[in-house]
Amino acid sequence: MPFKNILVALDGSEYSQIAANYGLWLALELESQLNGQHVVDPRMVDFFVAPEFAEELGFSQSVETSEKVFRALKKIGQIILDLFSKEAFARGIKTNTFLDVGYVIEEIVKRSSNHDLVIVGHRGRGHKKSPAELMTGSIAERVVIESSRPVLVGLHPVDAVEQILVAYDGSEPSRGALLLAERLAISTDKRLKAMIVIASAEQAASAKLTIEQGESYLREFHNQDIFLIREGHAARTLIDYASATNSLLVLGAYGFRRPEETVLGSTTTYIVRRAKTSILVYR
Repeated sequence: MPFKNILVALDGSEYSQIAANYGLWLALELESQLNGQHVVDPRMVDFFVAPEFAEELGFSQSVETSEKVFRALKKIGQIILDLFSKEAFARGIKTNTFLDVGYVIEEIVKRSSNHDLVIVGHRGRGHKKSPAELMTGSIAERVVIESSRPVLVGLHPVDAVEQILVAYDGSEPSRGALLLAERLAISTDKRLKAMIVIASAEQAASAKLTIEQGESYLREFHNQDIFLIREGHAARTLIDYASATNSLLVLGAYGFRRPEETVLGSTTTYIVRRAKTSILVYR
């Protein structure tokens, strides 16, 4: 089983519902433990009781007001977690939930250390930023970079996923991603594809050798037509193909060989920022 203990970060938005749906799907398919987390960020209290907002809401800025807002945010968070547990129970899945207080990204990363997979929602490119994002930046992007665990970024509905697509270049991280993707494809009954992106046609011969090596690592799909070669910019090519084929894109962290693309925070972050379909960053 690829993931035995799954954590879903929840904030009550439509995007975190997409993340929740991925968690429910994988927990059922993989028979995994499913947990939900909501983080109450103290900075949101300061945001709501700031003079310009407090006046609009009819608040007077005081310690008492801050405490009331904080209690309200915690109550909302508990409702979000209870709804998640209720939805999971209806599908026969038992859950644990965590209502944490602190900076959102730090708390998700901290909690993820006790899990095999963390799932976060993401609004994608061009969305209007929420107050929290104005202060912290993209939560999904930061969690991908800072967590030591695999991270699934939910961008499109789980029922739209038609295949598992792996970014492969022969490196050790991409081999791990390939084996994980194969197990996911088997467990979820999805097609499996692996793509090698080359910068120019001169690299085609080398790519074919990389494919031969990759095929030898596959266990169940070794005799199937899994690999394909595409020429172009690595990240954009993967994004476009994943979108065209409704794929869950699996990336091995640090899985690209070109020096400018080997640092997590370049290719991976580029894809998280611009992808149209969901992404699983494997470590």
